[in-house]
Amino acid sequence: MKENEQLKLNGVTWKSVVITLVLIPFNFYWIIAGEVGLVGYALNTYAVPFYNVVFVVFTFTLINLAVRYTSRIRLFTDAELLTIYILLSTACAFPSITLMTILVTTVGHVFWFATPENEWKQLFWDYLPRWLLVDDPKALAGYYTGASNLSTLEIVSVWIVPILSWTLFITVLILVMLCINVILRKQWVERERLAYPITQIAFHVTHNTKSLFSHRIMWIGFGIAASIAILNGFSFLYPTIPSLPIKRVGGWRGFGHLFTEKPWNAIGGISMSYYPFVIGLGLLMPLDLSFSSWFFFFFYKAQLVFSSAVGLSSLPGFPYIDRQCFGAAIGIFVSVLVLNLRHFRGVFRIARHRTGEDSAEPISYRLALWGIVGGLAILFIFSKRIGMSLWLIPLFFAIYFIVVLVLTRMRAEQGFPVHAMENMPNHHILIDSFGTRMLGTNNLVALTLYRWFNRSYTSNPMPHQLEGFKLSERSAIAPRRLFFALLGVSAFAAIMVFGVILYLYYTYGALNMSGSSSWNIGFGERVFSGLQRWLYYPIEPNFYTTGGIVFGLLFSTCLMFMRARFFWWPFHPIGFVVSSDWGMRYLWSCMLVSSIVKWSVLKIGGPRASQQLVMFAVGLMLGDFTVGGIWSLISVVTQQPMYNFWP
Repeated sequence: MKENEQLKLNGVTWKSVVITLVLIPFNFYWIIAGEVGLVGYALNTYAVPFYNVVFVVFTFTLINLAVRYTSRIRLFTDAELLTIYILLSTACAFPSITLMTILVTTVGHVFWFATPENEWKQLFWDYLPRWLLVDDPKALAGYYTGASNLSTLEIVSVWIVPILSWTLFITVLILVMLCINVILRKQWVERERLAYPITQIAFHVTHNTKSLFSHRIMWIGFGIAASIAILNGFSFLYPTIPSLPIKRVGGWRGFGHLFTEKPWNAIGGISMSYYPFVIGLGLLMPLDLSFSSWFFFFFYKAQLVFSSAVGLSSLPGFPYIDRQCFGAAIGIFVSVLVLNLRHFRGVFRIARHRTGEDSAEPISYRLALWGIVGGLAILFIFSKRIGMSLWLIPLFFAIYFIVVLVLTRMRAEQGFPVHAMENMPNHHILIDSFGTRMLGTNNLVALTLYRWFNRSYTSNPMPHQLEGFKLSERSAIAPRRLFFALLGVSAFAAIMVFGVILYLYYTYGALNMSGSSSWNIGFGERVFSGLQRWLYYPIEPNFYTTGGIVFGLLFSTCLMFMRARFFWWPFHPIGFVVSSDWGMRYLWSCMLVSSIVKWSVLKIGGPRASQQLVMFAVGLMLGDFTVGGIWSLISVVTQQPMYNFWP
């Protein structure tokens, strides 16, 4: 009896894992149908927490409560509900158009769209590893035109090798991320006790339900967000009904084009939005970090205007904002290494002497270190097999893991909902540093094949993993079971991304979904046309961009020093890293509102008001996600465009 009770307390039970596996295909269809254009234009995974995951877990929580109060039967423990959230949230990072969806859409693109005019066949066909791609004309015909049977042996045999090869790659990549998170967990979760704002809604929904529902302030926030989503949803269906303009006031372009006089015309895109869930998440952030978010956005815009005013904007790319942000990320990475040096020494000591001090960790430090070494070795072999030079492989993955580690730190400390970080892709940094001639065709082809997992970092799985370990600390979830469940679910998720996309495309046809400019084929066109330009028009090293990297590195180091020296210092380099990001262009106004509201409430009500503010913030997020999720589901089921509360 005690063993059964302990199994339930562990959270990672067969019930929670099986439920997650059953939910994954349906959620993947929901995500992919919206993001590739089957039902309009929706981006489920372009903001965290993923609203479809919150919607599903909140629905299960309500069902669990209803059954419990009517029949005294408890379908799920709180820990099991939280486990479903953790596993499903990590899995839903995979089908994003910032991760594996763009991989699947490029697997056959280079062969189907090769023409005598673009000369792809002559330029780089011979350099492409066929075991990662699909070149069979019959299989590709069904993929692009639709109305085909995916289950035929002929088609399955063509796809099976690329699917298994890429699944191996992504699973090993996930393993390395998990092992790094094992090394970081104790320091970031228990010692530094970082804020982890994104985890709060999941914990309140699954573990604090009675208290959550009893707070009137939560229902006020829920009602505000839900009412806006309902009104705007009906306004979308019946344009005569007025709507509340909360999304991208000024449109995708924003107001930047209204400035026509120099130097103000250099300000670029700037828009305003008032998404309830983003404002709610901003209320959960530490005040200095929400302040830094919008402050450094204006700092970035000020640099553009100043450069134009003094005539420096004539230099291509100046003031190299993107490279400044990358340099700032390196500065944060170095600062984390220095500040956590004592912890890392302890990790190596424990791993070497097997003292048993890591018994509470998901896996032992020794095993985690071997996992990192072994995983990197497999990634290196894989990269060598696709043609990447030995000298470039460690540099490529060093840049990648620096970025994702900083991203994980940013999510743990700040929790900003959108962090595409599209200014930090490896190929930009490497081509600026070495030029295309020095890299050569083999390396350029390899960089092109790897564009799918470092183009954008909005849905990177690593922060979800560490947030899962944080939530497991607050609940009765066995961390060791969670580690292996995350690894197994990730491998399953990788295969399911292929399965769902291939089902959609062989049914409807990739060419029939939202036109040639959308993500169904648009990313493949982008990367292979880019490879064509690199080979046609070689790019020389741009050493000027190094100045931007150095400035960002020094600037972020200075900010970190000031924060360590002065408790009152309000500027955090994490805000600078995302200052030129896609999301900040539209969400700076949400951060401004939330920081003003939070500062005012704490100033007037003091620390006692903080709990009420948390409940209000959770209400805003739940209201937005619940009604917005309903509109999104109606769109998927009816295959008709509906109101998208995001983006």
